[in-house]
Amino acid sequence: MCGRYLDLDGKEIFPWDTVSIDTSSGELDKRWGIINEYRKAKVINARSERIHYLSLFKDMDPCIIRALGYFEWDKEKKKYLFSNKDKSPIYMAGLYKQEGFVIITADAYDKYFGIHPRMPFILPKEKLNLWINKKELLREQAEYDFYQV
Repeated sequence: MCGRYLDLDGKEIFPWDTVSIDTSSGELDKRWGIINEYRKAKVINARSERIHYLSLFKDMDPCIIRALGYFEWDKEKKKYLFSNKDKSPIYMAGLYKQEGFVIITADAYDKYFGIHPRMPFILPKEKLNLWINKKELLREQAEYDFYQV
């Protein structure tokens, strides 16, 4: 899930790139990805159902990653861009700490499940403050469309 996304300037962002994220303290520049010291592995995403109890994530603070869209690949390696039709930003929920940030994922909508079973947790614009200030994800996610690239 979500191995690349488009920033607000339309630049393709890769894991380990440094980008701006929104936090309760304001905008910060952070690297996309953290190291799981226990497993000695790089981590770029966090499953929403695990963020409150896995030690790797539970002490991290909430952030928002603004994007024009994100990419997924199907089993035939076709690349898809998931974005709003009007090219307005999407707001992906994330977690950050000193070294970097991760994007939170959830089960994909039924209509997109055939492309990829997971997707970023997309926050509705009117719920951004609930996530950034209270670290509370709601069941609802914002709707958007996809395009084959």
